[in-house]
Amino acid sequence: MITLRHITYTYPQAAEAALRDVSLEIGAGEFVLVVGESGAGKSSLLRLFNGLVPHFTGGRVSGEALVAGHNPITAGPSVMSRHVGFVFQNPEAQMVLAEVEPEIAFGLENLGYPPDEMRLRVEEVLSLLDLAHLRQRPLITLSGGERQRVAIACALALRPQILVLDEPTSQLDPQSAEEVLQALVRLNEDLGLTIILAEHRLERVLRYADRLLYIRDGQLAADGSPAEVCPVLPHNPPLVQVALALGWRPLPLTIKAGQKFAGVQRSGGAEERRGQATNDKGQMTNDPLLEVQGVRMGYGGQEVLRGVEVAVGAGGGGGVDGAQWARARRRCCAG
Repeated sequence: MITLRHITYTYPQAAEAALRDVSLEIGAGEFVLVVGESGAGKSSLLRLFNGLVPHFTGGRVSGEALVAGHNPITAGPSVMSRHVGFVFQNPEAQMVLAEVEPEIAFGLENLGYPPDEMRLRVEEVLSLLDLAHLRQRPLITLSGGERQRVAIACALALRPQILVLDEPTSQLDPQSAEEVLQALVRLNEDLGLTIILAEHRLERVLRYADRLLYIRDGQLAADGSPAEVCPVLPHNPPLVQVALALGWRPLPLTIKAGQKFAGVQRSGGAEERRGQATNDKGQMTNDPLLEVQGVRMGYGGQEVLRGVEVAVGAGGGGGVDGAQWARARRRCCAG
């Protein structure tokens, strides 16, 4: 679907190249995650796929590129927009009209599609992205996730072979971000659409990616499966950090996948804790590992904790008798 050979790109009047000797191949139907620090060259790479680089940005580009059978360096966005749908970080930046349905039809109108064909395609993407109930809604009344799905619908109305998204969830709350990602997963799995997504918050999307491209200083520093590339990334989601530190293999990318490792770890940890909670004669002791006495806390002039007393013994279960717990509960809940 995409082939790049020794691509080097420099923005106008820039001292250094934004992309340096990048070569890669992306197959049809892949879900590719592009990662890297800010300014590493991710957006420049994505904009090359649909001809915005260099036709919109200017500058100098060398090397060979073939995207969906076309050369984006020579063809430009007017041709590539039919083959590569592009969704920006801020959905408002690419919206023109006031309501959902006319906005989706806008690109089709500009390309001169017949009215019947436009209606068919608009209905298709409204249904595909669960937007039919919003068709007459003003765009300003939509949530961030809904606006981003409308932006995706605008791109899909042209029936591209590739969908490219530049940090589409960076301005969304967790629930809206998950809605957008689930829509992308359905497009990839049900339609076989090639998805190329740049994202900083890897914990949201890592589980869905078939492949990671790690861009560093304009170069392709690593290319492979998430399990292969994550160990060389400077920043990873918390689960992956724990897995790498403890040597879990194969590398878990979801909580579900990490549970079996965590279960083994807990068993080993419990044995270690039981061994520590003994005296010099090897006898188990009742000394608490965590003890809190007389804690008081408040904010905004309101006291919320009053004389809390808690003791936690070895193994996380012992050390708090019923009377202690009842007293702590009464004091915490007083007032």
